[in-house]
Amino acid sequence: TSFLSCTNISEREKKINATEEIVLKTYNAQLSGDVETLKSLVSDDFTMTLTGKLDISSTYDWDSFMEVNKYFGSLLIGEVGGEFTDIISGENAAVVFLNGKMEGIGGKYENDYALKYVINKDGKVTVLKEYLSDLLLAQKLYGQDLCEEKMTK
Repeated sequence: TSFLSCTNISEREKKINATEEIVLKTYNAQLSGDVETLKSLVSDDFTMTLTGKLDISSTYDWDSFMEVNKYFGSLLIGEVGGEFTDIISGENAAVVFLNGKMEGIGGKYENDYALKYVINKDGKVTVLKEYLSDLLLAQKLYGQDLCEEKMTK
């Protein structure tokens, strides 16, 4: 009986595993640009928040999230790229860490990201919060030389 009890997964572990599975499916759909799959994994009240102080740093509903993605894509040269590095999962949320590998008008763009996904009781992503270096994004995607601006003031 002790062997059987060791193989049982607790309810908490089952919830964590389910959350991680949903989040990784959502992350993969997001990164690959699979909008249909992504839409199927998010809730009707989905919001995405881009942290930072840029003009695009805000909270978006689904439709405005799609619009800002188009805008973001227009700043890139080539495709969106990212290298998954880790995931930390809980019962109703997980954080995915990745190294973004892209190119913008200001040159090679490699930014570290943390994407926090919150899952509702129906197993859908209701909140996505994206953390990144907005200064690096401004330099490489907008072509702003922030160091030079600071030194001349």
